[in-house]
Amino acid sequence: MYKLVFAFLLVGISSFTIKAVELDSLALMLMDPSPTIGQQKIHSTELVAFAYQAKSYQYIWQNKVSVSQALTALNGAWQEGLEPLDYHINTLNVMAQSIDQHINTLEFDVLLTDAVMTYATHLIRGRVNPNVITATWNYQLYSVSPQKSAELLLNHIKNETVTSGLDNLKPNLPQYALLKQKLAFYTALATQEQTIITLENKLLKPGETDAALKPLRARLHQLSLLPIEQVMSLDSIYSDDIVGAIKRLQNFNQLPADGVIGKDTLQVLNISAAQRIDTLKVNLERIRWIENSLSDSFLIVNIAGYELYLYQEGNLTWKSHVVVGKNYTKTPVFKGKMSYIMINPTWTVPRSIARGMITKIQKNPNYLTEKNFMVVDSKRNPIDEQQINWASLSRQNFPYWFVQRPSASNALGQIKFMLPNKHAIYLHDTPAKSLFGREQRAFSHGCVRVEHPFKLAEHILNDDQVWSAQTLQTTVDSEKTTRVNLSEPLDVLLMYWTASQNSDGFHFYPDIYERDKILLKALRQPL
Repeated sequence: MYKLVFAFLLVGISSFTIKAVELDSLALMLMDPSPTIGQQKIHSTELVAFAYQAKSYQYIWQNKVSVSQALTALNGAWQEGLEPLDYHINTLNVMAQSIDQHINTLEFDVLLTDAVMTYATHLIRGRVNPNVITATWNYQLYSVSPQKSAELLLNHIKNETVTSGLDNLKPNLPQYALLKQKLAFYTALATQEQTIITLENKLLKPGETDAALKPLRARLHQLSLLPIEQVMSLDSIYSDDIVGAIKRLQNFNQLPADGVIGKDTLQVLNISAAQRIDTLKVNLERIRWIENSLSDSFLIVNIAGYELYLYQEGNLTWKSHVVVGKNYTKTPVFKGKMSYIMINPTWTVPRSIARGMITKIQKNPNYLTEKNFMVVDSKRNPIDEQQINWASLSRQNFPYWFVQRPSASNALGQIKFMLPNKHAIYLHDTPAKSLFGREQRAFSHGCVRVEHPFKLAEHILNDDQVWSAQTLQTTVDSEKTTRVNLSEPLDVLLMYWTASQNSDGFHFYPDIYERDKILLKALRQPL
């Protein structure tokens, strides 16, 4: 994307101390609340100041190999979903073409130092502050030490390891590398012409004909879903080979994989490469936010992807479908620690749901018995529901609480995973198993329903002697509410990724809570 002609090949420039007049200029610049040099704004003032202090106020970039590595990395920042223009790249590239004239100038030295420090900070903790984007954010962002950063920078320059030094700051999570591959793919695709595909009728079903088949084949080939020999076919029938490619497209975009091309499939086919690039950029940024807060063992819930991933000792050991909050009861993004598991849980109905139950009881006096509910007061003392005058109660004046007893039909199912938090969010079983077969699974009131919760419990407890599958089942069969404390709390990260690897390949997910555009806008703001 960015072409750079380097006008230097040699190494071996001796150290030069910054001239007194330049030193005064540097000191004044770094004291300014909004420092600039050569009309370029300095972004990482504190890091730059520490770097020059650690170098005893000599020029930092004396090694041409290290200069070349730094400029190559900055020009390639787009591969990380970042913008090279954020790092003074145009000015630095121009100066690099006559490097011998600029390598011992304060402007070049400071701009390159600031660029590398800023880029490194973005790699290790993200470009955008997530607290500004997500009100529920409570992850601990990586703390950048100015002194340590200065030491590392100078060592990498001296040892000509700037490239590897920056690479080591990039997230190690497998999803990050996959997103980068897709970003490179769609960046190349953006240079190709894209024809908007329209159908003669509202639907195109297997075996039918349509004039759109020729551009459709070309589009599927662009997306690496159809080999070139099938693109050249003159067949006007919507045949099995194209149907198979469409089914894969539908599956990777959370659509029913029925092979029928309708409004939703057409919309996916006509998404531009630029739109896909934007989606990949925001999701690369989301991974940068959390990478350095990960422990060896953790659980990630991808809200937008309706998936759960369990990592143990750094390895992905289990994954599952989940159901998340509806659009008006969104599952929040936050980090918690799972500390215990409840088998045969009761369910205390939240006020937002309890008020609606009163109307059901007024219409059906047997409702509580049928649904296995009891009524308790604020101190959880049982109340005889037969003595309650339900006709006199309303949503506004209900003094009690509904509690559903343990059973297979309990709204929480037969097991829940507790991570104490102010949002009252936890993971749990559900009797509504059929919802896991849906492509889009936003049906809950905010909590996360797990498709195979007892398998998750086996993996988390990881103790066949005490908590085998049989032991868990025996505990369930007892119908007694049982608390199981984890030997060590498990980090649980509720994330929002609209592009990620799934159990059956790479997927783009609908932006169900419309969070992508907010982050994209922030990424596009000047530093």
